Amino acid sequence: MKYLGSPLFTVFLVFLLSSCASSTVNKNGLNIMSESDYQATVDKWTDYIEEYNGLNNTVSIKATLLNPEMATAQLDQNARIFQWDHNTFDTEKKKLENNLNQQTEVFVSFFSPERKWDDLHKSKTLWKVFLDVNGQRFEGKATKIKLLPREIQSLYHYHTSFASPYIISFPVSARTVDNKPARLTFTGAIGSASLNFGK
Repeated sequence: MKYLGSPLFTVFLVFLLSSCASSTVNKNGLNIMSESDYQATVDKWTDYIEEYNGLNNTVSIKATLLNPEMATAQLDQNARIFQWDHNTFDTEKKKLENNLNQQTEVFVSFFSPERKWDDLHKSKTLWKVFLDVNGQRFEGKATKIKLLPREIQSLYHYHTSFASPYIISFPVSARTVDNKPARLTFTGAIGSASLNFGK
């Protein structure tokens, strides 16, 4: 017991505690990513652009690529928010893995002072949205998210009530996109804007 007060023991204890700082346990005993690590992962896979015509802002776009790393982190965040138990987590994880095999998704927070330009989800939208990865281009389909801003902010802290939230889906497995630089491009008569992930 004489080692308990030694400097070496103190250093070991600090190291042990710090190594556990990246995970936490939810109320149902599920070991999940810490909140701070989740936010860091969001920041890692998010890009932002503002386009102007002279001094006038035309569009502001923030987007997060839901590649396997980001999507898995989001699974942990949902487990924290909704206090999932092990069974619910396992069920949701299987759904996620199937989704990742089928497609790649990007969350987009889209703002334009011209309301008519904010129409990504419409069949006759003013925009085309493409994902370029590994020398291939895929066209996306946007779905508007019908949740309260507060609900969306629990997953994407940068989203505001002034912007419209979308999920854009691309017909390529997220496994294919994983660990490769990807570019998200919005283009149309109004202009063109590109965001980059995994630079």
